[in-house]
Amino acid sequence: MRLQRVLLFLALSVCPLFSLTNCEEQRVPEEKLLIVTVATQDTEGFKRFLVSAKHFNYTVKVLGRREKWRAGDYMSATGGGQKVRLLKEALQEMKNEDTIILFTDSYDVIFSSGPRELLKKFQQAKHKVVFSSESLIWPDRHLEDKHPHVTEGNRFLGSGGDAYSQHQDEAGE
Repeated sequence: MRLQRVLLFLALSVCPLFSLTNCEEQRVPEEKLLIVTVATQDTEGFKRFLVSAKHFNYTVKVLGRREKWRAGDYMSATGGGQKVRLLKEALQEMKNEDTIILFTDSYDVIFSSGPRELLKKFQQAKHKVVFSSESLIWPDRHLEDKHPHVTEGNRFLGSGGDAYSQHQDEAGE
């Protein structure tokens, strides 16, 4: 029993010296998480998103707020180019920040847990970039055959939630 306590003490003492891949107990501080979304209109869904973010104490950066939507009608055709451009500009401004970014929709999203849980899930993925995925392709089902089949998870990338680390590696990339 004493040996187990000594080993546990050593594991807890040495843990911070190793990278995340070597020690899953090391946590990213919650203040390093930034939620980024695009919302050109203050819809009821967007208001619910903000209320849930405030309830769970998330830091949210809203892009395109009250700007005119110029990316087309996403319900009947492809669109979203404006969303991608706004994200790209924001990432350029934040490129030197050591941040975990969750880029998410906001008109049809609410949070159901806090930053600690979200960061835990991100860290469990053990990747710098995590994309959401979907079982159906949208808006153009004719493109379905152009996507490879998968043995695990969903086949198609989604745009509703992507997370990535802005932390630069040793090469500075």
